[in-house]
Formats: sequence, structure tokens, C-alpha cells
Amino acid sequence: MNILVTGANGFVGSRLMWFLEEKGHKVFGIDKRSYCLINKHHNTILGDIRKKEDLEKFSSRNIDLIIHCAASKHDFGISEEEYFSDNEYGTKVLMEFASEASINKIIYYSTVSVYGHKSVPCDESGKLQPDNPYGASKLAGEFVISNWQTHNPRQRQVVILRPSIIYGPHNFANMYNLIEMMHKRPWISIGKGDHIKSMVSLNNLLDMTYFMMQQLKPGIEYVNTLDKPYISVKKLMEIIASNNDFKEPLIRIPETFALMVGKIFDLVSLIIGKEIPINSDRMEKFSTSTHYFSEKIRNLGYEQRYTVEEEMGKTVDWFLAAHQDRQKMDPAYR
Repeated sequence: MNILVTGANGFVGSRLMWFLEEKGHKVFGIDKRSYCLINKHHNTILGDIRKKEDLEKFSSRNIDLIIHCAASKHDFGISEEEYFSDNEYGTKVLMEFASEASINKIIYYSTVSVYGHKSVPCDESGKLQPDNPYGASKLAGEFVISNWQTHNPRQRQVVILRPSIIYGPHNFANMYNLIEMMHKRPWISIGKGDHIKSMVSLNNLLDMTYFMMQQLKPGIEYVNTLDKPYISVKKLMEIIASNNDFKEPLIRIPETFALMVGKIFDLVSLIIGKEIPINSDRMEKFSTSTHYFSEKIRNLGYEQRYTVEEEMGKTVDWFLAAHQDRQKMDPAYR
């Protein structure tokens, strides 16, 4: 197939481009930023999916499938307006292009954040209750694609993937922050850590994506994409600490106290008029269970190739190598 990947310079998109090419597909990519997090593919162009003229550069490529990875997704430093501009409006323009180019196959990377933070585990049938702008904007993107599919239900084929935390080498998001904390300053953790944190390694996510490509058919399929077993934060820390140079936190503070500290930083942020990394939302996220089920894809026949221990080991090895490189470049870095 000829496949267009949006967000092709991102953590997922850049790996996905090469992965699909190795499977024998012709791949093309678009990203609004020139910097690539891993290894930029030579068929990636600089462009914004919110601009029809940028997408029309692929009109002559006979695209069979769009895999839509592009999104605003950081948990601070992004306004609600920007979330919806990228994740809803960008998806709307992309679907208009798909219609004009007679592209009938779409795989959309959404998120388990469309369910919100649940007090009990949920699967794909869970009620959609996003409780932050990111989750709400990704759900809005889902609605755009759902509406697009209903206008040609016999031809249009959609898979909506809902991953949780995606981790692996070259990722500098939440998992990196936890690994760095356990390497540099393993002093404090929040709560007992017995709550589940759903996550998925990039390698497993790529496998799941390719598996669902084979499942494409007229209609819409919603699929949670998560690693098994579903592990607790305490177990995750034990896995990280089993590697050399890492330790589990020495002190565990109550969740209520951590939330109070976060609210103090919220006030500081309000006073200075600038978002800062430490806030009550992050404290709450870390101490709240994000337990989702990913049995549907397994019931369809998907088999997980990589264990959490294997994938975390690769991530930790990469972190240590990157840490050493930073020390060589900047002796003040510790």
C-alpha cells in the first residue's frame, strides 16, 4: 500500500515510517516541525495538516491509507485552543483531503484519555468522559473521523487506536521523567504505588498498528492498545530499579500532601502567568490509577512479542547512554 503518516517526525511517526517500509509498503510523511525525534525518513515533507495546500502535495501519490499520528499532546505549555486547533480542526482538514483524494482507509492514534481518569478499570465500552483539554480534543478528532465514515459507510474503513503512556528509547515524556528521577534523585514518590498505570512500548504499539491494518474493513473499530501484564507503579519502579544505577525512592509521601504541594505551584504559575512542570494535575495523574483493558485486540488474534521487562530494559539502556553523552557535552550536567 501507499501510506501517508502524519506527525512523521514525532516519536511514533518517525519509527512507524521505517517500520512500514520494512514491511514492503511505500510510505510518505508530513510534519509541521523539521526536527525529528529519532530518524527522519527521506519521504517526509515539512507541512501542516491544517493547510489543505500542504496535504495536496500528496494528491498524485495514490495514497491508500492515512495513519494519523499528528497531535498536540504535552501536558503543560499548550493552550486549550491549540489542542483543538491541531487535534480537531487538523483532523477535519485531513478528512476533507481524504474525501477529495478518494482515500477510504484511516488509522487514527487517539488516547485512553478520552475515557478520563476512571476509579474502576474500563475497556472500549467505557463511558467517554475526558477530564482534560488533550483528551477532549482527541475525542473531538474521533468524532470528526466517525462523521466522515458515516458519509460513505460501505467504502470507508476506520481503526481508532487508544494507547496510554507510550515509552521506549528516544522518548522524553512521562516515562523519561520517572527514569531520570530514579537515576538522579530517587528521594520521594507519591502514595503507596499500588495503583495500575497502563502503558505500551513503542515496539508493541507498532506491532498492534500493523495487526490492525490487516483488520481494516468497512465501519469503525475502536481498540485500546496496551502492554500486558497491567502493572502497578510500584512494580514498574521495581523493574527500573533492577537495572544498574537506578534505585527506588526512599520516601513515599501521602497523595493528599502531594496534591497540596501541586496546588501551591498552581498558584505560583497563576501569579507569574506561566505554566510550570510541577502542578496539581501532574501530581494527581501520577497518584491516580489509569487502568484500562486491552483484551479486544488480543481476542482478535494479536500476540504481544515484547515483555515490559525487555522494553523497559532497552529504554533504561538508552537513557544511560544519553545521560553519558550529555555529561560529555556539558560537564555541569549531573
